[in-house]
Amino acid sequence: MKLIVSTSNAHVSNDTVTEFENEILSSAECVVAFKPRFLSFRFFVVLSRVLRKLGIYSMFPTAKYFLNHPLTDKKHLFSIMMGLDEYKYRAYGTYTYHCKSIYLFDAWPPDFNKIINFVINYKVDYVFVSASQSKSLLNGKIEKKIFHWIPEGIQPGEYDFFEYSNKTIDVLALGRKYDLYHNLIVDALAEKGYSYLYELKKGELIFPTRQDFIEGLAKTKISICVPSSITHPERSGDIETMTIRYLQSMVSKCLIVGHAPKEMIGLFGYNPVIEINMSDPVGQIEAILKDFDTYIPFIEKNYQQVLLHHTWSNRWNQMKNIWSNHSK
Repeated sequence: MKLIVSTSNAHVSNDTVTEFENEILSSAECVVAFKPRFLSFRFFVVLSRVLRKLGIYSMFPTAKYFLNHPLTDKKHLFSIMMGLDEYKYRAYGTYTYHCKSIYLFDAWPPDFNKIINFVINYKVDYVFVSASQSKSLLNGKIEKKIFHWIPEGIQPGEYDFFEYSNKTIDVLALGRKYDLYHNLIVDALAEKGYSYLYELKKGELIFPTRQDFIEGLAKTKISICVPSSITHPERSGDIETMTIRYLQSMVSKCLIVGHAPKEMIGLFGYNPVIEINMSDPVGQIEAILKDFDTYIPFIEKNYQQVLLHHTWSNRWNQMKNIWSNHSK
């Protein structure tokens, strides 16, 4: 199997992709896919476009007739994408491979048609998506059920945590804010002297470097986490999914206050999140912080559950099982 690796780390989200790529490349089944030679690449790109416009692209035979096991097949092409990234894939996808697989973060309803067109045009065999609802909805749009749900995971060793007595950030809201909730708590927490860190300007990072980010989470008591369906419904629609932010908070031994997607409760077997009390949000946070030690066993339980069941190693094994079962 050959993995197309990311070449850009311009955004914090790319660290998530890199974590998963590093886990995959640590296994014996996968090596880095080297970019095809430029002239050959240009020839195949132009040829594929011409054939597709003529309507005869799909008539050409493929190497799928000689399919080996997906895990040991040297012509199995795999890519991890933070949102559909055709540019990243295009240099490889026009070549003939026995099998093609993609892990896709952020498969949201506005992109569904684009995703379907992509997998048809590039003849993708397996698409792993991080949201269970996206998997079901996308499979409903295509004849062959190639979409599979693999939740997001984490590499716990990439993160850190402070002793509970040394945590100095009371409340942290990383990334997109739940504005309705934020507006209810921001002034009151400041007046009461609690430290509350959040995005001051849209798109401006609270922690400018990766190390600052890891350290900031490590010394946080309460991490506010809600799904994108609450903060960005115009993008996510009704799709609730567990993102890596929940897992990052747990391996940093933060208590999560927010909302747990239904799929997350199913994965953990219980609700690992303290659900927001919108009728008294400030009182809830204040009560938690005043009696924080009583939540430590719950935080430790969440931490252990992530180590046991929600690492990128777990997700990689789940994907290998799917390939193995489909190849029988």
